[in-house]
Amino acid sequence: MIEEIIENKLDYASLLCESDPNINLVENYLRDGRLFAYFEKQTPLAFIAVKEINDTTLEIKNLLTLENNRGRGYGKSLLQYIENLYQNKTTFLIGTANSSMTNMLIYTKLGYHYSHKIENFFIDYYPQEIYENNMQAIDLLYFSKTRAN
Repeated sequence: MIEEIIENKLDYASLLCESDPNINLVENYLRDGRLFAYFEKQTPLAFIAVKEINDTTLEIKNLLTLENNRGRGYGKSLLQYIENLYQNKTTFLIGTANSSMTNMLIYTKLGYHYSHKIENFFIDYYPQEIYENNMQAIDLLYFSKTRAN
């Protein structure tokens, strides 16, 4: 079951750092945005944090399935839930590191297309180097999905 977490969102910040290791950025988007979780027997299995950018655009700030629950479709369910919840939005953005090959594959399978990048994002905003797939995370790559009104 998917539910919005309204009370004590910041209690989940350390968990969300599993996919975004900058606690300050996580706390900022939790304060400014909305947090939803996929629960099973009152236990959260996956999370999605979103923030409205403007009247037409929503950014997915964090999409995380906890490690023991990956590959079961929870993240996909959360993303589809958000796309349905925000019927008034025509553009959805989601970002990932240049080193996050699995994320890029998942997003493109779900209809997202490469949009743009912020160069050196992970160098400028993260105190420690991040490595995935034997590559350093340097640039933030954005993928977008657009639908007609």
